[in-house]
Amino acid sequence: MNDLIRQFGRLRLLALLLTFLPLAAMPLAGVVWLWQSGYLLYWLLLLVVCGALALGLQWWLARRDRHELMTTRTQPEENWSPTAEAAWAKIEALAQAVNPADYSLRDGTALWQLARDSLDQVARHFHPHKQQPLLELTVPHTLLIIERASRELREEIVHTLLFSHRLTLGNLLRARKFQQTAARYHKAYRLGRALISPASAVYKEFSRAVSGHIMDYGSERLQRWLLQEYVRKVGFYAIELYSGNLLLSGALTSSHEEPLRVLVLGPARSGKSSLIQAVSGGTAEPSPAESTTYLSAQRLYAEEWGTWVLWDTPAWSQFPRSPAKEAVRHADIIIWVSHAADRNNEEEVEQLTRIRRWLEKRAGQPEPPLLVAITHSEQIEAHSLQTRIAEQLRLPPAHVLTLSLKDPLAPAIREQLHNAFGTHHPQAVRSQYWRLLRRQRRAENRELAGRQLRNGASRAWHAARGLFKRGKHSDPP
Repeated sequence: MNDLIRQFGRLRLLALLLTFLPLAAMPLAGVVWLWQSGYLLYWLLLLVVCGALALGLQWWLARRDRHELMTTRTQPEENWSPTAEAAWAKIEALAQAVNPADYSLRDGTALWQLARDSLDQVARHFHPHKQQPLLELTVPHTLLIIERASRELREEIVHTLLFSHRLTLGNLLRARKFQQTAARYHKAYRLGRALISPASAVYKEFSRAVSGHIMDYGSERLQRWLLQEYVRKVGFYAIELYSGNLLLSGALTSSHEEPLRVLVLGPARSGKSSLIQAVSGGTAEPSPAESTTYLSAQRLYAEEWGTWVLWDTPAWSQFPRSPAKEAVRHADIIIWVSHAADRNNEEEVEQLTRIRRWLEKRAGQPEPPLLVAITHSEQIEAHSLQTRIAEQLRLPPAHVLTLSLKDPLAPAIREQLHNAFGTHHPQAVRSQYWRLLRRQRRAENRELAGRQLRNGASRAWHAARGLFKRGKHSDPP
């Protein structure tokens, strides 16, 4: 500060102060005039009213801005698995607990620690038994997280903060230093003003309190939003990575025309063919290209959900476990068909438990809906049967369908199946998304491995060739 005054010139500064001294005395003269005229009380009342209106307006603006910020906040991905959604809940709790007083935007070390805490929260959620879960990150994916989080946060700042495109880090640091210097000298000025003119001091202090509250509230709220978005961005991409949803090559590029796959399983004479006829409405067409030794594929189109592939299978006892496991792994909806009058409850529980165990190996990924269709149930009261079987098979009642398939094409059966598929279609789409993602990830891994091997071989060849040439030229004649 002394250097700045010396460079400006003390006499020049005194001349400037003398110029503005009459203007600075005007507020004091105005207060004296109000007191002598008897209007001081009315003026103070007007001051309180205007201050209250300003605070009310600021409260309304804060609510509006808070609503706008909420609409721009980072949201979880709709295709995430339940495991990923639980990790997001922890990230959101961490973001809400962030205190701007603990994380200065100028302190790179503190911000890095906040990002590390966010990563550690996600890592421990997906790898609870690892001593150092952060080490499960690959280097390319770590760099990708930082790159994407930084890019999206930059875009939000540019489109949200006024004049942020002209604001430099140097501006922030200089403004902070000037604020600290001005605050030291301003305290002495306020004290002298109170001694010379108490009435003027009351006015100034009230105005300062109101405007200071408004500015400080806005500044604190903005810092909190920036820190919360910082945590959410880092957490979002960490969840994308640990859940297996992040590709180095970019977003999922599989065609939206990829059909949903419905796998129909069950014992012999359970009514699988009748169920497929009811689902398709008799309009399904055989699809030899999608059939295998044990899967008979049929394609159909539903106006609400697009193209489906129905996979009919042999009787469960004749279905080898290896291809059965592979079919379960590639299905988007699984329907276990059982005859109401010819059920073996213990065996069904065992087989459904086995299917769930196969699905559990896809840790962190959404499981396809597992439905149980009880056929030939016309002789039994439907609701009672549905509730009892759901309890026996440890399934939610919505996952158990009781069907009378005397006429598979009956409108009532079509409506019942339509409602059931409408309920479980979103989960089937999530399962399909992850199936396609796994397929693209395998293709990406093969492509990257091949490229690395080719580049390594090329570098080794050029290095060997260079050594051979140098050795040839160095041989004595």
